[in-house]
Amino acid sequence: MIKRFAILSVAAVALLGMSGCVERSITIVTDPPGSVVYLNDVEKGSTPLTTSFEWYGTYGIRIRAKKNIGTATDPKYQYYYLHTHRTTTRPWFQYYGLDLFASLLPIEFKDHKIWAFVVPPVKKLPKQQLIKNAQQMRARLNANVKPR
Repeated sequence: MIKRFAILSVAAVALLGMSGCVERSITIVTDPPGSVVYLNDVEKGSTPLTTSFEWYGTYGIRIRAKKNIGTATDPKYQYYYLHTHRTTTRPWFQYYGLDLFASLLPIEFKDHKIWAFVVPPVKKLPKQQLIKNAQQMRARLNANVKPR
C-alpha cells in the first residue's frame, strides 16, 4: 500500500513538473526605427524590441526619438514624440477557471502581441510663440491660485 502511494506520488509530481506555462510578450515597432520606448514609465529599450508582460490591461506608452537630419559637421536634429495607451486583451486560456486547467496541461501557451506606431515629429515653434504660450500659461495658473 505504501509502495503504491509512493509510486502515485512520484507520478503526480512528474506530471505537474511537465505541466505547461504561459509566455506573454509584446513586440513594438516604430517609424522612425530606433525610438526609445517607455511602458508605464519604465524604459524598455530601442525599437524594434520584444519584451515580456505580466498582466492584461491598459499600458501607458511613451515613445521618443532624436534623428540627425543634417550632416556630421553641421548637425540639425529632428525630435519625435508620442504619448498613447494600448490595452492587452486576454486569450481564451487566461480567463478565470480556464487558466488553472491551461497551466496544468503539458502544453506551453504563447500570447504574443504586435504593436506598431508612427511617431510624429515635434513641431518647432518660434521663440516668440514659446514666450507667448508661457505667458498665457502663467496667467491661467495665477487665475486659479486662491490666496490663503
